Amino acid sequence: MSIASGERAEIISQPTGPPVPPPKRGIALRWPRLTLILALLFILAGAALSGGITDALKNGGFDDPKSDSVAATKLLDQKFPASQPNLVILSRAKSGGIDGAAARADGEKLLAALKAESGVQIVASYFSQPNPALKSTDGNYGGTFLRIAGDDDAVADVTKRLHDKVAGDRDGTAVTFGGIAQINNDMNAQLEQDFALTEVIALPLTFLLLFFVFRGFIAALLPLVIGIFSIFGSLAFLTVLGQVTSISVFALNLVTALGLGLAIDYSLLIVARYREERERGLVGVAAVTATMRTAGRTVAFSAVIVAAVLLTMLVFDQFFLRSFAYAGLAVVAITALGALVPLPAALLLLGDRIDKWSLRRRNPEKEPANRLWGRIAGISMRFPAVFGIAGVALFVLMALPMGHLQVNIPDERVLPKTTESRVVVETLRAQFPEAARQINTLPMVAPNWPGSGEAEIGQYAAALSRLDGVTMVNTGVGQYVDGAVAAPAVPELAATFRSGESVYIEVLNDVVAYSPAGRDLVENVRAVPVPGGQTVYVGGLAAQLDDVASSIGSRLPWAIGLVVLLTFVLLTLATGSLIMPLKAILLNVLGLGAMLGAMVWIFQDGNLADLLGFTPSPLAVAMPILLICVAYALSMDYEMFLISRVKEVYEETGDPVRAVREGLGKSGSIVSAAAIILAVTFFATALSGVAVAKLFGVGAGLAVILDATVIRGLLVPAFLKLVGHGAFWAPGWVKKINRRFASSIGH
Repeated sequence: MSIASGERAEIISQPTGPPVPPPKRGIALRWPRLTLILALLFILAGAALSGGITDALKNGGFDDPKSDSVAATKLLDQKFPASQPNLVILSRAKSGGIDGAAARADGEKLLAALKAESGVQIVASYFSQPNPALKSTDGNYGGTFLRIAGDDDAVADVTKRLHDKVAGDRDGTAVTFGGIAQINNDMNAQLEQDFALTEVIALPLTFLLLFFVFRGFIAALLPLVIGIFSIFGSLAFLTVLGQVTSISVFALNLVTALGLGLAIDYSLLIVARYREERERGLVGVAAVTATMRTAGRTVAFSAVIVAAVLLTMLVFDQFFLRSFAYAGLAVVAITALGALVPLPAALLLLGDRIDKWSLRRRNPEKEPANRLWGRIAGISMRFPAVFGIAGVALFVLMALPMGHLQVNIPDERVLPKTTESRVVVETLRAQFPEAARQINTLPMVAPNWPGSGEAEIGQYAAALSRLDGVTMVNTGVGQYVDGAVAAPAVPELAATFRSGESVYIEVLNDVVAYSPAGRDLVENVRAVPVPGGQTVYVGGLAAQLDDVASSIGSRLPWAIGLVVLLTFVLLTLATGSLIMPLKAILLNVLGLGAMLGAMVWIFQDGNLADLLGFTPSPLAVAMPILLICVAYALSMDYEMFLISRVKEVYEETGDPVRAVREGLGKSGSIVSAAAIILAVTFFATALSGVAVAKLFGVGAGLAVILDATVIRGLLVPAFLKLVGHGAFWAPGWVKKINRRFASSIGH
């Protein structure tokens, strides 16, 4: 192969001319059988170690640990544990109503079982105090409200233990669980079930698609094996990492979809290039070496860019997002390892047998420019302004729904309608209106309010009660409505509102906690001046949403800045051009805006809700960030596949139009095939019963399709036609760095 002394400036060079001695062989080419044996052992070890993955993963992860609402929750757990019920138990009488003898007997047994559990605080129960608010309007249900202390994992464990112990049919009642604690457990259980279902569906379907793309059984099997190598290795890594840091259960979806998808991307590129080298007459080590000096180099560089983009999620404080940075790094690194080491070893050993049991052979005589994607590029470049304007207009139109984007934290609406916790919450709203409003309470705590400041507490409570949406403020000095005392203090309840220097204030309201109105209420409450300059922390669901959204919003500019900087620098090193990276960033922004607009239209506005089987609601607050990072990273993958080929032809011919047609003709089928298969793995996630997982699967799949078709097929050729030779321009010093960098990663 002809890599001249000093090597070419491009990251990928097309071998021409007489062959030269290949570089030193790595382990894959020296000992291919040993390499494959080690890869098999890696898969087996990963499978064994990842068996405990679900125990290592955590629920939740949306909170900013430094936020006001988290501080409030910790203080309330310590000082006023009965103030924040997070588990609701409904007892439904089988006959005779909830006041019947059988139902009352069951209720007393339920209370006894709950009192025997450590870490469980009974906030209120119809079976201990027959409060009308705890009895359903139809008289068949009795409610019990609990507070389970601890972090998300502790709450989940206790909730599961209680559920196993007391839920289900009893002598006179049927007991069901709800509240945020059970919602999280149901979500976790559904995701585990969906994870197994996705694997069962995605793997066979992926293999079938690979069979037709590669036109052969053996060639189709290779990407699947690399995908298994990636998935088990990544799951094992997360299992170990989960012992020392918090990893979200949602990371399972990313590992499966991204691991399989990248394995297909990288394997497609390498196997297709290997076939080309064999068609040119190279065999054995020479063919594999030529492949890895071109496609292998592209894979290595693409992996660096994808990993760099995903790692930017570490700037956020929520471990939900940080989990995807860890998972993304593991998936990308292990997939690249599989593509760069075991895959070349397998190609070397297979030789011609890679095309064994093939359906048909591709015609190598067909000019790249005349292949499907080459012809599409030619049409786009014939009318670049028309296609450019039409493509941009399409993306802008798709992005318009972003103008009314709303966010929330996942609640019962993300679960199937028949899920136990969702049924309980909906029953609570329909049958226990007063108790349901209690769930939306804004609990406030002042850690150092002296006993001499009782009058100031009253002044503060009166001011809070005047706010829109506030129905009542309860304190140790009385109840306040519309700025006036509605009821005097009850001495028997003094301990409910004061513990030493700590003071508890309860703000009842009629707004939906996880909603824009809930956020507005929290901001208005926090804006009320506190007498004496006391520190007051605001907790509750609405405060949690406001703090999470504010935290992510404050970090988002840093994440965007890092992504843009990293991709610009890395693509400049890869291409030796300053224009190519700018083009990639701008087109990706358009594509991402279109994808997010479509997600608002589908999941928030409710279009396609019946088809996909979900309840419309605002987007989960962290999901747009996750989708942006994953989709942007994958778009860089395809950018490298396309531009590396375009640059090869341009360096050979100096003709930018020919470079685009031939480059897209050579890489377009690979990009489109990889995109279709990757989209299938993402769309398989849409089968999940959890709407958040559906959103991720549909959004990522749509982004991949838009990128591989509209952007790579139409907008990139139109842009390069309009810019011409300028697309490959850069100052001399940038070209020099590019040559050195390309040479350094070629060995």
